[in-house]
Amino acid sequence: MTINYFSLDTDKVIDGYVMSASTTYDFALKHLVPLIGRLDIQRDALNTKFYSGLEEDIIRGCVMPPITVAMIHTFLAARKTTTSVSNYISNHIDSGFILDGIQRLNTLHRASTRKGFDKNRRLHINFIIAGSRDRLLYRMITLNNGQKPMSARHQIDVLADSFFLFDGIDIKLIPEKGKGRVRAPDTFKKADFVKGYIAYLSGSVNIDNQKIIEEKMDELIASKIIDSNIPTSTLEFTDIVDLVNEFSKSEKLKDWIRNQNNFIGFCVGAKNSASIMKSTSLISIEKAIDGFEKAFSSVDVSKVNLGKARREAVSKFIDGFKKYAKTDEYELIEKISDWI
Repeated sequence: MTINYFSLDTDKVIDGYVMSASTTYDFALKHLVPLIGRLDIQRDALNTKFYSGLEEDIIRGCVMPPITVAMIHTFLAARKTTTSVSNYISNHIDSGFILDGIQRLNTLHRASTRKGFDKNRRLHINFIIAGSRDRLLYRMITLNNGQKPMSARHQIDVLADSFFLFDGIDIKLIPEKGKGRVRAPDTFKKADFVKGYIAYLSGSVNIDNQKIIEEKMDELIASKIIDSNIPTSTLEFTDIVDLVNEFSKSEKLKDWIRNQNNFIGFCVGAKNSASIMKSTSLISIEKAIDGFEKAFSSVDVSKVNLGKARREAVSKFIDGFKKYAKTDEYELIEKISDWI
């Protein structure tokens, strides 16, 4: 592989690194352009007219702005060296994500078919290697918040297919168009899972309020993610997924958690109670959820937004699971009335 590495900096916030490097157009066409297909966003054809000028400039010999490639990996303390990081990049380049420069690479690909194209010209690259999926998304959102067209919600959504490839679990994600064909008990709609992830990252169940215009809602979500404790948290979304996967062993819990509002509330609340719930038996969790549902059934549905009320109540109940799991019905009814 032909990559020249220049400098390595440590990003202490995301437990990762930023490596600057350069390669050739030829290498980019062989190894970076194929990465474009890993993201859903690239399946939507964009108008190439806006990039025709860049295509002409590439033929004429311009220097393109750096491409940004992201990777997810945690290095052992003894292996945090420039050599080990550069070796990892070289050996795993095909598993990266193009974070910035997707359309430039598309344009480069088109230019490569034209007369006068020089495949040996240099292309500059910045590699971002984060310690986890959550931290990488945090970095993306802090860098891109306020820019168009990639809102925080959009960034999370387009990366979902690649990020939700969890090893050793039984959960399957299906696109919205496939929901009518798949009825397996361990199946989640991808849209619901993405909403749960957004709720987890932002620490809020209020992620799709129709009373707020979409642009401002996206800004609000990004602001909450930036203000969250993601960089310092020892919990990862994969820990939440492990819990959800464990729920699939219970006929009662697997149906309860697949309800979108329950799932969103759970993703927020479990940020503070995941370790407690992991050490709790499924039978005990079933009893606690039964108690919650019995109390929640007392809510007057004509007086509240039921979906919002359920998200809020579930998040509070799960957040304080240790305290509320054995709370009697009437005390829990009083708590729920305060929460909603």
